[in-house]
Amino acid sequence: MEYDLFRLFDHPLRFRRYIPSAIVVLGGDRDAGRCEIGVEWRTSASGPVGGGTLGLSWDVATLRPFVAEVEEELLIARTRNRDRASQVEEAAVVVAVAVLAQIEPATRFTDWADLGTRHDFYLNDRPDEMIEVAGRWEGGLPGLFELKRGQSDQNAGLRKRWVSVTIMRETARNRTEGLHS
Repeated sequence: MEYDLFRLFDHPLRFRRYIPSAIVVLGGDRDAGRCEIGVEWRTSASGPVGGGTLGLSWDVATLRPFVAEVEEELLIARTRNRDRASQVEEAAVVVAVAVLAQIEPATRFTDWADLGTRHDFYLNDRPDEMIEVAGRWEGGLPGLFELKRGQSDQNAGLRKRWVSVTIMRETARNRTEGLHS
């Protein structure tokens, strides 16, 4: 499975502000590169588990016309931004977009959710389709996933709901599940 960060522009939200964080978290000082992430998913609560490797790639030269001052934003992210938790969370959103593009290609992230909705984004311009995204630099994937699933379960009445959790370490790992049946 492959995903170029340029494809973020396929979504109404474009995710411009998340691109520098994703590049710094996944690639450090490299302006062009690729990061492999181990992924596992279920398209529904009762569906079979799928898995594989997601290759996330980027090239700042390709992004430059679409992200104003991308080099300056990267420099700030690399040298002045000490908020690693926010960078990791933003990178996790990028990973969630990439994973969902593979397992449900027509799905689009269309709006940020209100605080207190128990999910981070609305999908497909529908009020009954949402995703909760989490990212951590270290920790256990199963534990964080179960925590976020419990949060999502409070909105069990949604027509379609997803949880995507990414742990960034030496080898990044992601788990994405559609909790709908």
